[in-house]
Amino acid sequence: MYKNSFVFFILPAFFFFSSCHTAIHVPVPGESQVKINNIYTEYYNIADSYMELEKYDKAIEFYSIALKNKTLFWSAYYKMGRAYALAKNYKEARKIYNKLLRRDKANTDLQVSIAYLYAMEGNITSAINIYEYLCGKYPENSEILVNFINVLIADKRMDYAKSKFEELKKVFPDNSSIQEFEKVFAEAEDSADDTNKKTEK
Repeated sequence: MYKNSFVFFILPAFFFFSSCHTAIHVPVPGESQVKINNIYTEYYNIADSYMELEKYDKAIEFYSIALKNKTLFWSAYYKMGRAYALAKNYKEARKIYNKLLRRDKANTDLQVSIAYLYAMEGNITSAINIYEYLCGKYPENSEILVNFINVLIADKRMDYAKSKFEELKKVFPDNSSIQEFEKVFAEAEDSADDTNKKTEK
């Protein structure tokens, strides 16, 4: 009797785990979460594709969905900020970069991006303040100095721009932007001379 009972319980168990013909799906631990993660990854990839197509509004839409996945959150959040910037929504882009900077305070690229966004918003004073700080903190970074000079030229602060340009030539004599800046300053001087001649007449 005991032996028969043992066989009775073993057979159903063996059938449950070994049958290849049953239509019953046995849930795998974590399977549903994997599927959800895959879905959010697809949204993220779609957003990347829209970025390549320069359809930034659609990219933002899909990145915002990908934000719901904790693993993708920060990467999607950064790319969404970049999409806002390329879509010329500088205010929203700056909000995102500021939040990212609070999380990674030593990130130079984020600081430069924020300075750029301030400049594009027309807040030149804030942009200049950031660039002055960054130039002082990272004197070995020629890109920051070049961006700073561009902002000063755009705001027509030519004397200040020239002084930073002289600094660029002295510290980074092989910088590829030097020749272009020389043209800009030469044209500005010619324009100023023409204006003075007209005034004298």
